[in-house]
Amino acid sequence: MVKIVALVTVYNPDKNVVENLQILSRQVEQVILCDNSMNDNAQMLGGVTKSIYTTQHKNLGLTGAFNSILKDPAYGWKDDDLIIFFDQDSQIGEGYIQALQDEYRKIETLIPNLGCLGPVFYNTSNGRTERPRQKKNITDETYEVSNTITSSLMMRYGNLKRIDFWNEKVFLDLADWDLCWRMQKAGMVCCMTEKVVLHHSVGNGEKKVGPIKLRVGQPFREYYQTRDALYLLQENYVPLKMRLRLIANVTIRPVVHYLMLDDKKSRMKFIRRGINDYKKGVHGEYGHQR
Repeated sequence: MVKIVALVTVYNPDKNVVENLQILSRQVEQVILCDNSMNDNAQMLGGVTKSIYTTQHKNLGLTGAFNSILKDPAYGWKDDDLIIFFDQDSQIGEGYIQALQDEYRKIETLIPNLGCLGPVFYNTSNGRTERPRQKKNITDETYEVSNTITSSLMMRYGNLKRIDFWNEKVFLDLADWDLCWRMQKAGMVCCMTEKVVLHHSVGNGEKKVGPIKLRVGQPFREYYQTRDALYLLQENYVPLKMRLRLIANVTIRPVVHYLMLDDKKSRMKFIRRGINDYKKGVHGEYGHQR
């Protein structure tokens, strides 16, 4: 029997996270919570129905947390099981998972090598619905894309196993891009649909200077975006266009952020540390070499 399981990474959750999880839990057979917090939050999250709480009392990152569950034989995974990944701050409405599942099964009949399906999302940080600029239509509402976001990404367990799951060299940012690129390298197709719209926060809004719009993130994210972009530039499966974008991430982007964003000294510190840790072969959480 095919299971529909939601995997959610949480980090220092609050009551809003619990509310999001309760809505999610009513729509899937099981929710597995991967807590990357130092503190144990079992009591706070214990009321989430149909949930399993896991923690190692350290930050494994997005990819490490997911893989700790996906590679564990105790969960009895089957290749046909449907996995849907979520961030803790994502918000969905009633009937969301069923609509996404129905579309997934429909697209599978049209594209037997479907790798994953994600939604367009309404970015609560800037008040806009985010859609890809480049896409190839499959139906009026679903299209092939080069990459999608992690949260609300649905796929078969067997597709994940085929590419050896998430890439733990990528700690946080860029993990979803990496996943899609490896699926495409393996001959699978990544899709996005407008059948559902996810409410999701990306960054802390935008800063506009003339015609230029910049997405504003926390300064510490500069570390992962720099370090892990450098790691990905070593991989032969990264598409040429995205390789150029990664190069811009570690050359042009730091200059633009220094000139246009606040917390300049802090951002530069994290960027320099990202470059240095890449040279040292450091992976994992900032400040915790492994």
